Amino acid sequence: MRRVFHFLFLGFTLARLAAAGNVYGTLREGNKPLSGASVVMTCGKERVPGKTDTEGVYRVFARATGACQLLVDLPGRRMSAPVYSFDRPTAYNFDVVRDGNNWILRKH
Repeated sequence: MRRVFHFLFLGFTLARLAAAGNVYGTLREGNKPLSGASVVMTCGKERVPGKTDTEGVYRVFARATGACQLLVDLPGRRMSAPVYSFDRPTAYNFDVVRDGNNWILRKH
């Protein structure tokens, strides 16, 4: 009986992880990678922090799937864009561009 409980627990845990969303991509400004930028993906009440590496690559892993918001925080600039967390890894590559007095994330 105990063994059955462990298998059921493991099965539910793996099923939950299988439905989770892995969002990754690159952040660039003027065709240069943004190294060390803080990113936070918010999916409902879940907030998942991350950082870009030296090549501007970020990767965040949320338990939730569906519509989310990716927030990028740079010194003196904060911008966000909608992203979707699916049950499979999904790439979102962005350019940081100035739009008038604001900074935005533009998909490329």
